[in-house]
Amino acid sequence: MSPMTQTTLFAGFRGRLRQPEQTLRLQLSHCPQAIDWPALDTWLRDKLGLALQSPLQGVAFSTEPHPVNAVGALFWRILQVAAELQRAARMPVFEPGQICALQADEARPGGWLADVSVVHIDYVPAQSTRLVYDAATLLVLGVAADPKSFSTTEPLYQQLEAKVLHPLRTVMQMGLSTLPLLTCAQESGIPWRHLGAGLFQLGWGVHRLHMQHSKVGSDSAIGVTVAQNKGIACEWMRRAGLPAPQHRRVANEAEAVATQAVLGWPLVVKPADRDRGEGVTVDITTDAKLRSAYRQAAQLSSQVLVERQVTGVCHRLLVVRGKVLYAVKRMPVAVQGDGQRTVSELIAAANAVQLALPSWVREPLFPSDTQALDCLQEAGWDLASVPPAGVWAQLRRIESTQWGGLDEDYSATLHPDNAAIASQAAALFDLDVAGIDIISPDITRPWHENGAIINEVNSAPMLGQSDSSRRTLPQVLRLLLSGPGRIPVDVCVGASQALQMARQRQNAWREQGLACHVTSHNVTLDASGAVMAMAQEGLFARCTALLGNRAVAALVLVVQTDELLDIGLPIDAVDLLLSSGEPIAAWCQGKSIDSAARTEKMLAHLQRISGKYEADAQLHEVGSLRLES
Repeated sequence: MSPMTQTTLFAGFRGRLRQPEQTLRLQLSHCPQAIDWPALDTWLRDKLGLALQSPLQGVAFSTEPHPVNAVGALFWRILQVAAELQRAARMPVFEPGQICALQADEARPGGWLADVSVVHIDYVPAQSTRLVYDAATLLVLGVAADPKSFSTTEPLYQQLEAKVLHPLRTVMQMGLSTLPLLTCAQESGIPWRHLGAGLFQLGWGVHRLHMQHSKVGSDSAIGVTVAQNKGIACEWMRRAGLPAPQHRRVANEAEAVATQAVLGWPLVVKPADRDRGEGVTVDITTDAKLRSAYRQAAQLSSQVLVERQVTGVCHRLLVVRGKVLYAVKRMPVAVQGDGQRTVSELIAAANAVQLALPSWVREPLFPSDTQALDCLQEAGWDLASVPPAGVWAQLRRIESTQWGGLDEDYSATLHPDNAAIASQAAALFDLDVAGIDIISPDITRPWHENGAIINEVNSAPMLGQSDSSRRTLPQVLRLLLSGPGRIPVDVCVGASQALQMARQRQNAWREQGLACHVTSHNVTLDASGAVMAMAQEGLFARCTALLGNRAVAALVLVVQTDELLDIGLPIDAVDLLLSSGEPIAAWCQGKSIDSAARTEKMLAHLQRISGKYEADAQLHEVGSLRLES
């Protein structure tokens, strides 16, 4: 049942999907008899969280007993499961693909073959693609044959995590912020491509932006480095007149204990170079706790800070290009009382909800360990207590990625003075995207009235993981990019006359003040019209290079060969399509083609993604081309 895939690391747009495509041949060993389709779909929904889509482009496969209908319906579900598994591995696959052809497998009685067009992500090797489609095929076939045998899902989740999701995550190296940002970009019509190692390009030409996790290429490398060291970052902020923690760096337990005489109680101990709350201990009021906290932090870092604790709660402010987009109060993980159940029962119920979800979408489980018991005891409770309705029983002292937490939105009531120091801190470190953590007893009051401090400056803030963050993602992209991040792209099809048409288009864009470049498969012109040397050969490669060049404000492609029919386009949309009426040539030497037929096929392909089309030979005979923009 192994699918056969193409081995290229790059793929183009072919007009069937909204992402670059690859063609696979999937094999189905058999089609189970009498499939219980409602039971299958219910299992996919409840156990994988999969919301089944209707087939694309009018390809309708009914679930009637006719073999082709049933086989098509199975393959369609395989495509959707494969796409869902790729998203679970944080791969930006936003559509399941399309079934292009179905046929009986002559080499295997009862077997079937499907040619499908599915999403291709650059730099994802063919074996990774095979891995996920193999898993999806086996899974759908197994559940279709007997949904009841898959009622216990935890072993299945563990196998998928180990054999599919972990290998895919290793290939892509995607942070938690990347997929939400790319999802928003896709929905907003912003073009993007994977550049390898989890690094992405958003936008074209002058609008091009590099992004990795939640860092952007315009962030200062020095600012990122300094922000990652809490000790140096605090010194920077103090020198800039910003409120920062008072702390000492210590090398051993004795120094940690001695620091208490200077800073007083209570204290905080934390690694200087770790994020997400790792190794942080708060509310330290005794030498014994201080020594224990030092040992915990020292296990994670050789740089340990002992810090004077200030009154208040941590608030995360997201700053993008100087503008504060939201502020949330970050509360520790807790269970909410209902006046009837004990804390232990509330924890069990909350964990049952999480355990019913696929493992890859679960939040951290609610703890009932020693730390949780200590937190409950401080509130006068234990695991047998029954919290009143609406009251939260905290199970940790601080919010962290490891333990989770609760976010309460304060964007509407954030005091302007607090927003101002957040923007100043981001600017101090030259960060276009920054998460500024302010510890304040009341974020609606100015920092200089209640002793609030800037606790940390995060150069890679988590995005898209909370309601507040998801809500602001479109605004994040609008601030980082100009509009949809696109430049005008015109296409001229033909031979020598097509290049002349392209030069006229270049002049027209130049008159509008845009730096327009022109490229064919073997000639590239810069904005002045001079020949621009390029190491790459081929229209796809040269176009890709120009789309990543921030000197390019408009682009004209000259299609003189049939190259793009074989590998697709590096762009998903064309603003204007022009034809000189000349036939195109074969892009591979020695290849024999029907020039007229290939030219018509190329024009039809381009028309599918073109906004405008002009092919009037009389326009060229009079020596002037009517230009549309």
